[in-house]
Amino acid sequence: LPSPSPPPPPPPSPNRPPTPRPPPTFSPPPMPAQTPAVVDAFLDAVKEVNYIFKQLKSTAPDGCKLNTCASSWEPSDLYFWNDMITSLESMCTTGVAGQTFYAGEAEAHGEIYGLANLANFLAQTYQESIQYGVCDENNWSNQATVDEVGGTEYTAAGACGQLGQSYQDYKCADIVIDGELISGADMECPVDYTMSKVAATSAKWYGAPAPLFCAPRSQIDNVPRWDYNGWCPNSGTSWNQNQLFAEPFGSMSRGEIYYGPADATANVPPEILAHTPDYIAYVKGAIDQGTGENQLMAGTGCLDVPNHRAGFWKSCNVAGLPAGACPNAAYGPTAGQRPRTDVEGCCWWGRGAIQTTGVCNFGKLNYFIGAKAKALGKSYLYDIDFCTSPDMVCSQAYPEIKWIAGEYFWIAEVQPYNVIAPDRQPGNYMDVLKAWVDNGCRVDDYSLVDFGSGVVNRGCHDAPHEGSGGADPCGNGEVHAADRRRLNFNYAWRHLVAARRRRAHAESSGLDVREGAERRGEASPRAKQLLAVPAVVLGAALLIAARRKLARRNNSHVPLLAAPAAAASEAHAELGIKAGSLL
Repeated sequence: LPSPSPPPPPPPSPNRPPTPRPPPTFSPPPMPAQTPAVVDAFLDAVKEVNYIFKQLKSTAPDGCKLNTCASSWEPSDLYFWNDMITSLESMCTTGVAGQTFYAGEAEAHGEIYGLANLANFLAQTYQESIQYGVCDENNWSNQATVDEVGGTEYTAAGACGQLGQSYQDYKCADIVIDGELISGADMECPVDYTMSKVAATSAKWYGAPAPLFCAPRSQIDNVPRWDYNGWCPNSGTSWNQNQLFAEPFGSMSRGEIYYGPADATANVPPEILAHTPDYIAYVKGAIDQGTGENQLMAGTGCLDVPNHRAGFWKSCNVAGLPAGACPNAAYGPTAGQRPRTDVEGCCWWGRGAIQTTGVCNFGKLNYFIGAKAKALGKSYLYDIDFCTSPDMVCSQAYPEIKWIAGEYFWIAEVQPYNVIAPDRQPGNYMDVLKAWVDNGCRVDDYSLVDFGSGVVNRGCHDAPHEGSGGADPCGNGEVHAADRRRLNFNYAWRHLVAARRRRAHAESSGLDVREGAERRGEASPRAKQLLAVPAVVLGAALLIAARRKLARRNNSHVPLLAAPAAAASEAHAELGIKAGSLL
């Protein structure tokens, strides 16, 4: 028999996803209609980019950022630039309920504003999902989280809500769109207590918790917790494997035998399916069975994910609760209620680029772009019922939906965000976005990304950053990983403008010349202007004309270009951007 691997290291501290919260009670004001020319210019600029999203390898150490641990990153196998473009083509034109993804201003080079909006969106999606290579919410309720709010480390009941939340209890508020009152109850998904779902993705570190799942009590009650210890054989074959399993499983690598993704069973031998026909039945039979070769061959362990290396399901013994039950936290929205020890009706965990979560948000997707929109005779994007099939957000059949779900959140909650509070920081997202661009697109100006981080992570534009000890005007807690989100923003911005720099360089080389310049090999006047300005202000002077218009319109005294000295800042050096450079 093979020798077990050394004991696994302690699990890394998880980066918690944003706390799902009740939707805003205000109706977003309509944004100015975007002209086809603005959208086309924006999409053309995005299509010039050919970026490969990156995700952390399963062996990556804790604390890696986009500019560190170079060998610990690999190309994403879930998030692709072309899928994002497909989603933007819909969300910039059709949008949702008359609201669209902001693509820019109807003026010369006005798409710059849209690119800044996209960079902010990507800063958040990188933090919430892309870097981890997941679409479904991870089970991230480690011991530190339990110490904070109670419950059980890595309980399966986390599917009902982590950090003391109850995803199925977040209700929609009534809203008014185009004079029509839309009832919150009419938008939200009804809770189906017979629904059974399994997440398609989960964390990938050594011994990481298995995918979240939901199922009625009749299938599994008194759910277990995940123990990240043990050892699972994930290569080669067992001595009696060809006797236990018919081909191809008799000679298949043990790491290729597993349940999933989601409810798939194609990688499970029929001999195991005969007594555990689906993942829920497998979990129930695997409780307290431990890990190892015998468990894998018997179908009682080591089958939760591809290349399963460690970890198993374990029961709990908590006073006052049923035997074996591992409760989640009775805190926050569930305070004073009995902790959950089941996963019935708990199919509303986060999914997609910005983790769409809860019956309200999935209901809004269905009401505005899914099957309910179609049933109401309204425009729709997909003939999909997101209330009966929330897992379709992570479906491989529609890879752009994971992006659309995040973009819908951005359209509904970030772009229209407007809090009027004279004693606080400016609270209008669009004003802050435009000011960031008008002030020179400086990467050491964090006003735009910090605003987006606060709204996405804490529902509060000026929430304090984690560990800062600052005032919390909304009472929603501190923004997690604000420094990483800043780096993500600068990274996205750099790549969004790199194509423009290359185009400017092409013009300077005589590839796009005018007035006979091609015969002399000279750069056009426009190209010379593009090359003369620090790359850090969008890589070129595309904003000059638009800035002059804005300055005259607003009677502004802000300089047309930010001080070039900003190019020498630490933020620029960290990204390898130097004044006047072209990528």
